Amino acid sequence: MGIGDWFKKTFGKQTCAFCGKEVGMMSRDKIKNDEFICSDCKRTCSRFLQVYRLTKDELLGHMEYMKRQGKLVESMEGVKERRVPSAGRQGILFYDEAGMFRIYDVDKDHRYAMEMIRYDQVAKYEPYLDEAEPDEPGKEKIFGECGVKLTLVGGMDDLSQMPKGLRAHPYITQEITICVNNREKDIGMMDVNHIIGHFNYIFGVNDDTKGLFSFGPTKQQKREGEALKAMTGMFGAAIKAARTGEVPEDAAAKVADAMNKVDDAATSGLARYSRLADEAEAKI
Repeated sequence: MGIGDWFKKTFGKQTCAFCGKEVGMMSRDKIKNDEFICSDCKRTCSRFLQVYRLTKDELLGHMEYMKRQGKLVESMEGVKERRVPSAGRQGILFYDEAGMFRIYDVDKDHRYAMEMIRYDQVAKYEPYLDEAEPDEPGKEKIFGECGVKLTLVGGMDDLSQMPKGLRAHPYITQEITICVNNREKDIGMMDVNHIIGHFNYIFGVNDDTKGLFSFGPTKQQKREGEALKAMTGMFGAAIKAARTGEVPEDAAAKVADAMNKVDDAATSGLARYSRLADEAEAKI
């Protein structure tokens, strides 16, 4: 390839592989196999997606996935939500009753396709605080921004090395940074702590500990006790059925309930949100 051909391919107009429009280098992204996607078509994709990793066919599949995600977002209307921060440019909308959340961005939501993320797709979440060193010694650090960094379970991740109950996200693999506040450190960190605290609640981080004045079994111990009780009842019904030949009408329900309680105990409660997410997705 001569320098002229290279210059033309790099800086000249290229055809979008999806809509056929010719666009300049500032209005396109390169995807696999030396093809391109224009900015307009890219807005139908997840804003967290690294499009350069995918082929045209893979992106077409992703676009169909995002159409279903759009319907899923619409279905959340009327579902109880928890918005953190309550006022801000970026943050998270928690939908515990659907086992999912949505990352909102006031500046981008109207320009990009919106999507839901399941709780069981989150591999890691952590706070971050960006501060710069002061110009003069002895002065306080200069606040930049604070927020939360999320890492989703990727398709290539080894789930056997992760907590039970997690599922791979079909497309997003990179770390997601959510800037909660870039003006007020104290208020921002308070909101960050609320987000981290809610994720801790979802993942049962503190369910096996007792407070200073708490008595009796912990939340996790209660789950394990309920699972054992349900399994005992299920096996008892099975033994009775084997002896008498009569299968109780609620046998299937008892088996399902026992399996759910075992899953809840094994995942510190996360499995409950997985079932809720399955139900929400099944309605789309």
